[in-house]
Amino acid sequence: MSLTVGLETGRTACLDSVTGLVQAVESFSEHDLLGPSRCHGWTRLDAVVHVVAGWQEMLAGLVCLVEEQPTVDAASYWPEFAAAFGGGDPVPALMAQRRRTAAYLRPADAVEQLHELAESLRRGVAALPDRACAWQGHVFAAGDFLAIWAVEHAVHHLDLCSSVPAPASALALTRATVEALAGPLPADWSDEKAVLVGAGRVPVPDGLGETAARLPALG
Repeated sequence: MSLTVGLETGRTACLDSVTGLVQAVESFSEHDLLGPSRCHGWTRLDAVVHVVAGWQEMLAGLVCLVEEQPTVDAASYWPEFAAAFGGGDPVPALMAQRRRTAAYLRPADAVEQLHELAESLRRGVAALPDRACAWQGHVFAAGDFLAIWAVEHAVHHLDLCSSVPAPASALALTRATVEALAGPLPADWSDEKAVLVGAGRVPVPDGLGETAARLPALG
């Protein structure tokens, strides 16, 4: 249950995923952003606002460089995340997100903030040196920190159900993460299908044996 991602691999996937996610959001009208996403209980706009909040946190991690040894990697972070934030009744968190979304006067305001943060993120990701980052109580190697965000972006990109495809680099990295956590998935599955199953966005198909018990794998 480990996955170490090199800095340049993580950088490429993260930059691609930021650009792809912005393009996916841009593909919708304001009215369409109020439609349902793949994430149960969320509209597309809820997913966008969730990403906005995540990007604000990510910027903090990009500047919190430390000399400590990593405590998690690109795969082992996810069970830690699930233990800290997952489980229990999901409804309060879903309703809290709706309240955060309702703070925006209209969808265009959230999209504008997404654009502003994306520009800052691109600069920060491009400049990140090969040093450990401290974030959310964990220490990450730089490539692994960027990798977990590429995974986060790929999942939410697919949540939007956009005609804009998620970047291949981010999907491949997300599949690798799922397989590091759950075990090999069928070779004939596309990376997109592997991500949707691995993130719990579609039901786990029959015939996966012991792997099925470890899915979904992403918190």
